[in-house]
Amino acid sequence: MLEPKPVVLAVALALVGGCGGGSSPTQPPVTTPSASPTPAATPTPSPSASPTPGATSCRYGMGTVDTSCARHNPVFLEDVDTAINLLGQQRPEIFNINDTAGTGQWRVLDTERFIAGVITNLQAKDYCAGFDLQNVQVKNSNSFSEDYDILLSTGHVRRGASTYRQTCQPANFPLDVTQIIDSVRVAFFGFRCPDGVAEPRNAEGKLPIGCQGNLTATPKNKDGGDVDPRIHGTQIAWTLEQDGKYVQQIDYPDQPFNKSLVGLSLGHFTFCAVVKERRGCLNGEVVMPTAP
Repeated sequence: MLEPKPVVLAVALALVGGCGGGSSPTQPPVTTPSASPTPAATPTPSPSASPTPGATSCRYGMGTVDTSCARHNPVFLEDVDTAINLLGQQRPEIFNINDTAGTGQWRVLDTERFIAGVITNLQAKDYCAGFDLQNVQVKNSNSFSEDYDILLSTGHVRRGASTYRQTCQPANFPLDVTQIIDSVRVAFFGFRCPDGVAEPRNAEGKLPIGCQGNLTATPKNKDGGDVDPRIHGTQIAWTLEQDGKYVQQIDYPDQPFNKSLVGLSLGHFTFCAVVKERRGCLNGEVVMPTAP
């Protein structure tokens, strides 16, 4: 048997390891951890982000964002459940078997170790497996992958067919963060103007003289949804382009994705942000103030 590879909880890009392709065993009965650790009062938090593994982490290669996902008959369900059962025997200290939400649905005392342990066990069965901050992802080729949600909102293990979420064809993981971020939206989200001056609409891209406009940069995925901050991190590069002194830039302390601009004189400006090699810009204009 292959030795399981070290697991790193990755950001939306599945942690991958072992090789794939073994036959699926028949589903075993739920087994119970051999020890009863001290109960936890509240569910443990979701795993935090970690460095993304390299493209060679999965023997089957990278996934793609150009995939179609839908519910079908799950292929890997039995092996996912087997991985959970095995972890209960290997690491009983991360569960409270006296607090359950159903058969085998023990309370998880350490979410990060739980997810990592299930992934390690799947890797040992020759799968590539990972975690996208919500689902465990599993594949043994690049033709398709499956997503499983193995943790209830109460902090208990989720079991059975309800763990299966979707099948993606071709496989949707692992991905590099630059694949996940499709674009960066730079836009105003509010204004502060002197009394008697009308505030423009956020989407207009206009900034009256004397007003302060607050902006944010938002990394977006291919479907237009916001990319989880744990995926894109805190690194961002801003650039302000203007032919004259039309706006003054103000930084937000400890908020790298937010900036403010103050309108000084009539003119056009371009304010851009780069996140993980993706660039987005606001083409704005400083205009005369108007009454409400």
